[in-house]
Amino acid sequence: MIHRIKDIIRQIRITLLHLICGYMRVLSVPTGTTVFVAPHPDDEVIGCGGLIQRLLKQGGELHIVIMTAGEGSHQNCCNTPKEQIKEVRRRLCTDIDTSLGLDGQQIHMFGYPDGGIQTEHEETMRLQTLINKIKPDVIFVPHWGEGWPDHVNTRQIIRNIANHHTTIYEYCVWMWYYNVWRLDWRNARILSMTKEEHEKKLKAVDDYVTPQAPCGNPWSGVLPTVFLHANKWNKELYFVCQ
Repeated sequence: MIHRIKDIIRQIRITLLHLICGYMRVLSVPTGTTVFVAPHPDDEVIGCGGLIQRLLKQGGELHIVIMTAGEGSHQNCCNTPKEQIKEVRRRLCTDIDTSLGLDGQQIHMFGYPDGGIQTEHEETMRLQTLINKIKPDVIFVPHWGEGWPDHVNTRQIIRNIANHHTTIYEYCVWMWYYNVWRLDWRNARILSMTKEEHEKKLKAVDDYVTPQAPCGNPWSGVLPTVFLHANKWNKELYFVCQ
């Protein structure tokens, strides 16, 4: 009963936020080189699937960084080996991002541990090297109010290593689900997807959350219905990171 009440409150909050977003400034689609940094395979599509398509249409240089393989998605669920989960989730990521128009050289997989992304990890140096090589004009990171430490720490790592001339935007995945009200609406930006972009994003999200592991649950883990509903909206919310 308590869980049901919490979900009702979440749904009311999401509805209100969606209404508020109708008054926000339109996102100016970045030019130059853009990098999307996702803590887990699926965050890049759930948070930014529409914008990724828009950028690819415009022909800008685009890269996706996946911090972990998402091997913790079945923790306390079953005995599916973590190495198998890593392999499948990375393959799904490559297949799905390719279906959006990316090629393999634009997708960069890192080996941070799922549930343990920290600055003090050997992968941070490799990530720094990649960012220095790409020299992005814009980087998209998870919103500060995402709730999951992996998301918040990913944001902080990028802020630490990015060139001070690089523009950083925050995107929303779990922010919709958590009780975050203190939002910086002055720096909020909205992307309204075309019907084609929205349909393609919905398919990409479904391609992530539908395939099942041997236990019968999705490889990505069981995601809350309210969470999925919020992220299947036909708009995407971003914030200029200050």
